[in-house]
Amino acid sequence: MPVFVLRGAHRSADGQIGPALFEEMITAADPGEAIRLANAQDLSTKDERANALWLVDAQGVLHWSLRRADRD
Repeated sequence: MPVFVLRGAHRSADGQIGPALFEEMITAADPGEAIRLANAQDLSTKDERANALWLVDAQGVLHWSLRRADRD
């Protein structure tokens, strides 16, 4: 099964995104399932400074991104 990576970082007020504060591997059959699993993540256990989230595949292709404020 393909592996995707969910990353979180701090996005400053000027839009700059800093280095990843956490990375979590997600194994899923396809990008749609990986996105569903990423959305189901409990972010309370992740780094609280991370307010930008994104999901990439093994080749680094972006499949999903979210400002944490849009989710909370």
